[in-house]
Amino acid sequence: MKSAGSVSTRTREHGAARVRANTRALTSRSQAVVSTTDNRRLPTGLPPALGVGVHPNQEVRMRNVFLTLVAATLVAACGHKTSPSSEASAAEVPNTPPETSGVTTPTTPVVTGPVSFDEGQAAFTEKRYGDAVRLFTAYTSDKPDNVWGYYMLGLSAWKTGDRDAAVNAFTLALEKDSTHVKSHINLGRVLIEQGRAQDALPHVEAALAIDSTSSESVRLLGRVQRELGDSEGAIAAYKRAIVLDERDVWSMNNLAKLYVGQGKYDEALGPLARAVEIDSTTPAFRNNLGLALERSSRVDLGALSRSFEELIKTWK
Repeated sequence: MKSAGSVSTRTREHGAARVRANTRALTSRSQAVVSTTDNRRLPTGLPPALGVGVHPNQEVRMRNVFLTLVAATLVAACGHKTSPSSEASAAEVPNTPPETSGVTTPTTPVVTGPVSFDEGQAAFTEKRYGDAVRLFTAYTSDKPDNVWGYYMLGLSAWKTGDRDAAVNAFTLALEKDSTHVKSHINLGRVLIEQGRAQDALPHVEAALAIDSTSSESVRLLGRVQRELGDSEGAIAAYKRAIVLDERDVWSMNNLAKLYVGQGKYDEALGPLARAVEIDSTTPAFRNNLGLALERSSRVDLGALSRSFEELIKTWK
């Protein structure tokens, strides 16, 4: 009887062999690239009907792209998968700095005098979230009718990891102004993190009622529907978000994750290839692409990205 260790070793060797084969297939092509409407450079091998021109001066850049994708495939082949919750909520909060690890330790005493909004904003921007909480707490006490004070208090509390305080602050903001879209959206996000997707749904719907053309709100609707077990509804929402913003990489990633969950690896490749093409710096996109590549025989990423862009047109 063969040991589990030997089986695992052969599995990894098989995955690595497949990666090497894919690498040879990618690097054996001509390194010429083609121009797109937004001045990016893509690999050759695209459908002739697209009528693109050849630009042979981007070899180094494309080699880097290939190496990035191959590295992602190696990660997936060796079993280093992303967690189901790899989509960081902070990445879906526009115009705010990335979330730091852990809870910020308070560094200043309780604020006793009046403070300005700019002081709290500066603390938040500098990632001194504990200070920002104290400053915006003082600010909202001094100016209780300013909805933006409660909104920033909610964001600051969320960044420290205090979701209950964030929910309370966003709720107070909405009591001041029920049409404050950002408070609806971010309250919905915190509620989802608390496992309260059903409670988040009315806030997402309220945001959409105010602005139905917001890809951010439609994407959040997709998250809620995914959490509530409505995969088809979530897929439709992510498609709609991409139609509204054809560079919405998080909707592309989330759509692909649903396809992967359904075993539709070929369908997942298009949105993931496009997401990585737009943003090659986000690990979640590269890792998910590596996972999909591992389980699919299709490796012409440039053609997949272009095909996905054409597919988006059919969703409109």
